Amino acid sequence: MTISLYDAVIPSQLQIIAAVRKLVDKAKAHCEEQGTAPAELIGARLIEDMLPFSYQVKCCREHSLGAIEAVREGVFTPSLAPPPEDWAGLYEKLDEAKAGLEAISEAEMEGFIGQHMEFRFNETVMPFTAENFLLSFAQPNFYFHATTAYDVLRQRGFKIGKGDFLGMPRMKRA
Repeated sequence: MTISLYDAVIPSQLQIIAAVRKLVDKAKAHCEEQGTAPAELIGARLIEDMLPFSYQVKCCREHSLGAIEAVREGVFTPSLAPPPEDWAGLYEKLDEAKAGLEAISEAEMEGFIGQHMEFRFNETVMPFTAENFLLSFAQPNFYFHATTAYDVLRQRGFKIGKGDFLGMPRMKRA
């Protein structure tokens, strides 16, 4: 069985983006129900030296749609812009990622195959083909940040489980 680059990347990213959006919904509802200041969850960290929940959500956009945008340009440089500080900003990042990913065609993705791509940050330059960048760098980073966003809420005692992380799988239709 052959799988396209599009099928290896886009549908799963859309699935997880939707799941992370629901995690943000749960975090927002929790704050409203408990009278918790939004900054407490938006700025929550698993451990002091890790970046906050807001950064994890921001990076879901960076390593999904941002990675595709970078492939189009031939270079990915991590964004140093601060993460959103409110629910609206988190939703904006996720909604932007969803809309952008939905607009990508299979033909465009297949056209990336073999294209030169570089990761650049400070003095670090890592050369890739576009497909290897997407599958071995951007995609693992995407899942890392989505998992960390989930873990921040779980560590705070949220009653969430694997289904909340996975979202809606793409099941066979009858």
